[in-house]
Amino acid sequence: MAVGKSKALEEVKQNKITGKDIAKMSTKEFVENAKGPYLRILGYLKPHKTRFAMGVVFGILSGMFNGILLLGIRTVFTVVLPTADEVSKPIKPFHGMPFWHDFEIQRPDVPQDQQIWFVIAICMCVPLLILARGLLTYLHQYCMLWVGNRVLYRLRDECFSGLLRQSQTFFNSAKQGELMQTVFNQTRMAASAGTDLASAFIKHPVSIISIMVVLLHMDPIYTLGALVVFPLCILPVLQISRKVRKAGGREEEEAGAIMVTMQESFAGIRVVKAHAREEYERERFNKGSRKMLEYIMRWSKALEIVGPLVETVASLGIAVGLVYAWHEQVDAKKFLVLNMALMSIYPHAKALSRVQIQLQKCLMATSKVFAYMDADPEVADKPDAIDLKDARGELEFDNITFSYIEGIPALQNVSLKIEDGKTYALVGQSGAGKSTIMSLLMRFYDPDEGVIRFDGHDIRDLTQRSLRDQIGLVSQETFLFHDTIYNNIRYGKLDATKAEIEEAAKLAHAHEFIVEQSFGYDTMLGDKGCTLSGGQQQRISIARAILRNAPVLLLDEATSALDSESEKKIQEALEMLAKGKTVVAIAHRLSTILNSDKIVVMKHGRVLDVGPHAELLERCEEYQQLYQLQFHGHETPEDATVAV
Repeated sequence: MAVGKSKALEEVKQNKITGKDIAKMSTKEFVENAKGPYLRILGYLKPHKTRFAMGVVFGILSGMFNGILLLGIRTVFTVVLPTADEVSKPIKPFHGMPFWHDFEIQRPDVPQDQQIWFVIAICMCVPLLILARGLLTYLHQYCMLWVGNRVLYRLRDECFSGLLRQSQTFFNSAKQGELMQTVFNQTRMAASAGTDLASAFIKHPVSIISIMVVLLHMDPIYTLGALVVFPLCILPVLQISRKVRKAGGREEEEAGAIMVTMQESFAGIRVVKAHAREEYERERFNKGSRKMLEYIMRWSKALEIVGPLVETVASLGIAVGLVYAWHEQVDAKKFLVLNMALMSIYPHAKALSRVQIQLQKCLMATSKVFAYMDADPEVADKPDAIDLKDARGELEFDNITFSYIEGIPALQNVSLKIEDGKTYALVGQSGAGKSTIMSLLMRFYDPDEGVIRFDGHDIRDLTQRSLRDQIGLVSQETFLFHDTIYNNIRYGKLDATKAEIEEAAKLAHAHEFIVEQSFGYDTMLGDKGCTLSGGQQQRISIARAILRNAPVLLLDEATSALDSESEKKIQEALEMLAKGKTVVAIAHRLSTILNSDKIVVMKHGRVLDVGPHAELLERCEEYQQLYQLQFHGHETPEDATVAV
């Protein structure tokens, strides 16, 4: 089967939930689709259940203190704001204070000059209650943040690990910017589903309930009359929920598209500048930003109107309460406390109304993150795969057929045996299939037909890690990390000593220019090693392969970026390195393959002939043409190339 489309990426597209999907869902469908991802997120809370439980308890207590605070305010008003009848008897207000359960707290009469201290003591209860509520809120938020950040850490780690598991086909098709946005932004939104939403669904409902209990205790009839209009507050929320849902989903999709544009612009900055396309890229970015802004304003406008609508509808309850207070002759301080309690409900109700957009964003994020984490890679280890140890380096391609695109074979019925400890050079025009041979050997892809064997083992029966541990690769597409020269070489063998790293650099003829750098081996390279010349980058890459010291060495145009003098030095180093190793080399220059044990001539994905240079010149017409074409006009073959 052709590589073409990535099955894993198609699986991701099928399993993730987009903004368009959410916009079409009914509330029931939304709940059904959200159940699985949210329950799975809750599973990430289990290792931190103690701290999470503490956060829940602190959140409940913090919410309850909203009601307790109202009781405190009511008590203070009772003490410091006596009725008109009590003004002429200044001591009597202190004879008793009505409290929640209508019992009297008796105290002896006190002199007039000491009453102020009693009033101050009573009034200080309010700041103390506010302080206690603030402390509980802080502890609640700290515990939730503590848990949330650890959930985020684990989600990011597992999401990144899941992406690294994917095969080369996946990365050929995926947009890198979207992958980065998923790992960084979507995981953060998914993690918030476990803590932020839990916090909202704990603190705000408990606050509303505690306030309602106080209201019902103070005056049940007034409270019920004022709250009879509360169901009407839900209507505006339901009316705009779908609009908010659709716009919120599109905003997240545009955020991913912007990330893709930005990543492509930075990755191809040389091309951008070479073609003077800075303005074009800026316009691409701005176009995406404008779309994102449009969607943000849509859902923000719809979401923000909920608050005023809820408050307006709820104010009708206060109006009903005013009529009741006038009719029942409720005293002013009681009416004031009742309305303070009612008004304190609205912020919590408003906060809950905003949760819907967060729920939708969390559903999109969790479904996307889990879709990437769960996608099965096209190339995977078998359950009973074995580790390859003490490899000799014998390779065999048995009737291999492979296609990147269906109907266009890159390799056709290729059979080739490579003896261990020998050097084989692959030659042929561009598109002959030389690099594909190496990609299949590294098991970046699996062949459509046939078997590839390493020391007699089908490579599909080996673990990918143990297989690749036996192979060193130097590609024409040199990649260096934004790190020190030392760490870039050490990447070939993470436990290498400084002496081993320097020796590898010397063999690759890189030591000379490294020590001339500002900080020697500790010099920080730019992105992709941009502070070094192409030849210097290639030598660092070769030093990395030398340090790896694997029994099989793949050289994919390994000396293509070097001048003739440097190439001679590298060839000498590679010859020393190749002793006792299996080497498979691709090269443009004939000088790099003349001393190979055997040369493999390829054309249109087929192996035409295999043999030493001299024999191929006599019997292989394709090799003769390559030789004559490239040597025409050259006095010596060392300057010529055979693979275009």
